[in-house]
Amino acid sequence: MPENLISFMGIAIGFIIILITFYFVIFLKSYKKPKQGQAIVRSGLKGVQIGIHKGVYAIPVFHTLEYVDLTIKQLDIEHKENEGIICKDFIRADIKINFYMRVSNIPNDILQVSNVFGCKTTFDKIKIKDIFQTKFSEALKTIAFTYEYEELHHKKTGFRNEILLLIGTDLNGYIIDDCVIEYIKQTPIAFLNPNNTLDAKGIKKIKELTEIRN
Repeated sequence: MPENLISFMGIAIGFIIILITFYFVIFLKSYKKPKQGQAIVRSGLKGVQIGIHKGVYAIPVFHTLEYVDLTIKQLDIEHKENEGIICKDFIRADIKINFYMRVSNIPNDILQVSNVFGCKTTFDKIKIKDIFQTKFSEALKTIAFTYEYEELHHKKTGFRNEILLLIGTDLNGYIIDDCVIEYIKQTPIAFLNPNNTLDAKGIKKIKELTEIRN
């Protein structure tokens, strides 16, 4: 075999080995696996792919990666003093409820959260609270107004369940794992406004109940 041919074959084999090695390194580096409690949203070539328990292959330039936080977030909804919740008998109540929320681990829900809120938002507890606070507070106020103050203490489970039912499950990819009533107590009369029609009725009711107890 001519020496030139042997030399050429050696160069060719070396080049092939370099290409294989380069491809292997790129292949390994392009595999991205999500951390515990996270999901990956890969977009670009061949559309969107969601990685939850398994990783995804992402080629630089061709793909974009974003991460979604799947861990539980505690959202506290609290109304007290001047912002106390009005009950059916017009007595105000200081109430604090803790909602435990997370992004659903269903791929379509993860994609919906990504499209509606953005992946980075899922890591920000303050932004998540800003998104859901109004909806949760309105549900709390609506249901509380169907209970008399004393009933709230005796029917906490029913009160909690009705709040969850009114909030519903259409949370754009989020789900509520649990809801805990931290406290319910009567708003001090000092925070009631006698010039407010509802508060005036509440003050009257409190005085009537106080006289009955005495």
